[in-house]
This record gives sequence, structure tokens and C-alpha cells, in this order.
Amino acid sequence: MVLWHWIVAGRVMMYPIAVASLIGLAVIIERLIVLRRSRIIVPELAATVDMLSTPRDLSAAYALCQSRPGPLANILRVGLDHAESDWTVIRDVLQETGRREATLLTRRLGVLDTVAAISPLMGLLGTVLGMIRIFAAVSSAGIGNPEALSGGISEAMVTTAAGLFVGIPALVAHNSLDARADRLIFDLETCASRLLDSLRRRQQASVNAAAQA
Repeated sequence: MVLWHWIVAGRVMMYPIAVASLIGLAVIIERLIVLRRSRIIVPELAATVDMLSTPRDLSAAYALCQSRPGPLANILRVGLDHAESDWTVIRDVLQETGRREATLLTRRLGVLDTVAAISPLMGLLGTVLGMIRIFAAVSSAGIGNPEALSGGISEAMVTTAAGLFVGIPALVAHNSLDARADRLIFDLETCASRLLDSLRRRQQASVNAAAQA
């Protein structure tokens, strides 16, 4: 009931603020689900990166990637697909896949940033509209109409508070999720680098074995 009273008091600007809050909440929930470390950095996959010395190891790692789909699996699978290529080719495909996966991890965070930025501005616009109503009431009826004055003051104060109530949590959530995404991207880059080193060692071992034969 109190919330509905605030919405009524804030008048028209409360509706876009409410829409912004729903969009921000949806993005936060979706990103919290997507950016789970256990989903991105699968321990079993990360453990196989350093053990790729034989073709059987490559086949087992590839099968594991297919059974545990996700960003890390996508990166490792691309590297394994090019395991017999020159290491520069492997490096390039890993970098390209890593950039694509990083983009997917940070997607929609811009929407949350926008919500955090525009919500206080919409509240400020509601404040300005409320002040306009106050001055209009004063100019038409003087200061002897307390109901008109209180309505304009309520509209001015409520929309400001609503914009801040939406904008502040959205900003905190954006910074937190962005930092989480950065940490996961760093871990993906580390795993990709370890995979490249492992495949290079495997290729070098094959060359040495062929030279000794």
C-alpha cells in the first residue's frame, strides 16, 4: 500500500523508473546465473590442460569438453582442433575464441550501467516536474492551496528518492558483476596460455622423437 502511494505521488515519472528497475533486476539475476565460476572454469577441464602428451590425452580432453560445454570448453576445443598446427596458428585461434567468449561474459552489463545512470536522471526530471507543478499552483491559486503545494512537493521528493533507490543498487551490481567477469576472463586467458604451452611442448617432444628415430 505504501509503495502504491509513492507511485501515485510520484505521478508519471514513476513508471519509467519502475520499468528501469525491472530491467536492471532481470539483468542482475541473469548475469548472476551466467557468471558462476563453477560454470565458467570447470575444474575437470582446467586440470586436463597440462596433461596432453599423447593422442589419447587429446581425445579424452576433447570428449570432456563436449560433455561439459561452456566458455572454457569452447576455448579448449578450438585449441585441440588445431593441435597439429603451428603454435602461432593455435595462439591466434585461441585469442579469437577468447575474445568472443569474453564478449559473451560481459554482455548486458552495458544495460545495467545505463539503468544506473538514467534512473537518478529520471528522478531528477520528476523533481523538476514537481517543482513546475508547485510554481503553477502558486501562480494560479497563491500560497493558500496547501493540497496543490503538497502534491507538487510529493512528486518532487518521491521521484528523486525512487531514482536513487534504483540507480545506487544498479551501480553497485554493475561494478560487482563487471569485476567478476574480469576475474573469469583472466582465468580463461590463463587456461588458454597453459593449453598453448602444453601443445607446444607436445609438438617439440614429437620433433625430438622424430629426430632421434
